[in-house]
Amino acid sequence: MLRFLLLLSVLCYLPGIPVVAQLSLRPVGQDSVLRSRPRYSLFRPVPRARLRPMSTDRPDATESAYSVDAGHFQVETDVVRLGQQRFDGEANQQLALNHANLKLGLTRQMDLQVVVESYTIQTEDAEQPVRRAGFGDVTLRLKRNLWGNDGGATALALMPFVKLPTGRSCGNQAWEGGLVAPFAWQLPHDWSFGSQLQASWNRDPEAQQHYLELAPTVTVGHDLYRTLGGFVEVAGAWDTRATAWVATLNGGPIWRVSDNLQLDLGINLALTQATETSYFLGFSFRR
Repeated sequence: MLRFLLLLSVLCYLPGIPVVAQLSLRPVGQDSVLRSRPRYSLFRPVPRARLRPMSTDRPDATESAYSVDAGHFQVETDVVRLGQQRFDGEANQQLALNHANLKLGLTRQMDLQVVVESYTIQTEDAEQPVRRAGFGDVTLRLKRNLWGNDGGATALALMPFVKLPTGRSCGNQAWEGGLVAPFAWQLPHDWSFGSQLQASWNRDPEAQQHYLELAPTVTVGHDLYRTLGGFVEVAGAWDTRATAWVATLNGGPIWRVSDNLQLDLGINLALTQATETSYFLGFSFRR
């Protein structure tokens, strides 16, 4: 177990290696300016006039490297997501309703997240059709921004997580967990670049064993207008027990209705066999 945790830590620092050198370029005195700011917390919220621009973990698979401001609450949810998968003559479908990420800012650099799979309907069109429906699993996550929350072209965060097997009909009834390292880079002319490496300790219910999965992503975003933007992303996953990858091409528009409300829709298009293609509609709201 110790070796596994050390491996996760090393892997999740990899996305930030190319930009660590930029830390030495921070202007003299910037650290003292940051330290001189009021110490906001869960019980001493950041004033609304000083909130950072809202940053969300959705709609792409790449998580945000920025945390929610201290003392503020943010909801990000798939209002509806329809997934379809065909393999070896069998068709599987999954309809997810209100799979939400509930986020609470704890400090200037940290937030707590609870991901709730509110309701899921799964169908398998095999020789003996199967239908499952109900409440799914709950995932607890803690995001710690390492740098970039309060300015700069780049940002990096670490986010450990653990999945609780709360789903009865929908879920694998297993404890799982891992670590995510998201990286963000703000580019000129309203372009942005993001990447992450996620290392997960998953459970295979058929083989009755846990295994390590590595899931890298790369995403590019662009603001077309002040309130309208979009993204294109490639997301992959590798089961370390095998040599094959699974991958999707993701994309869609983003509409920033206000400083605290964002709507999005998009598609995750399967690039490999036995991979789900999904369509989604969601929103994010901050208070």
